[in-house]
Formats: sequence, C-alpha cells, structure tokens
Amino acid sequence: MQCKEVQSKFIPFINNELNQKELKEFTRHIHQCKDCHEEYDIYYTMIMGMRYLESDNNKTELKIDSEQKIKETEEYLLQYKIFQGEKIILFIVLCIGLVFLL
Repeated sequence: MQCKEVQSKFIPFINNELNQKELKEFTRHIHQCKDCHEEYDIYYTMIMGMRYLESDNNKTELKIDSEQKIKETEEYLLQYKIFQGEKIILFIVLCIGLVFLL
C-alpha cells in the first residue's frame, strides 16, 4: 500500500469499515512508515476527541489511544487467521471421515 492509499483509509479504519485484507495492509504500512503512523495518531486523536465531546461524557467512555486500536486490530487479524485455519482443518477431517464411510 502506498502512503496516499493508507492515508485515505484512516477514517474507514477508525470506523471499522476495512476488510481483513485492507486491515492487514494498513497495519503493516503503519508499522513501517513513521510519517503515516504519526498522521494516523493525529487523525485518531482528533476524531475520537470530537466523538467524546459530542457524546454524553458521563455515560460514554471512548478510547483515545490510537496504539490500542492498532493492537486490537492485529489481535483480530490473528484470531481471524486462526479461525480460517480451523475451518480448513475441519473440512479436511470431514473429507477424511467421508472417505472412510464410503
């Protein structure tokens, strides 16, 4: 992913609107590109700060930590990858079971 493409995905990333492939490419680039990482931090802090000000401060607790958002995304991607692997293993086991039944 190029810097301009990553920068165009800051808001969709913050709003949880990226698919798994986009998330993987986005987080990879953010870790490798210091400029994009710093710009993302600014966007995230600004957007979450505005959301906090617009919300009922007593009832809503919004995260203002941009690094935590990236870590949670990476954990989600890992869990997704594990889940995909489990589906493949289950499919293989079912196929082997069917072969033995026939």
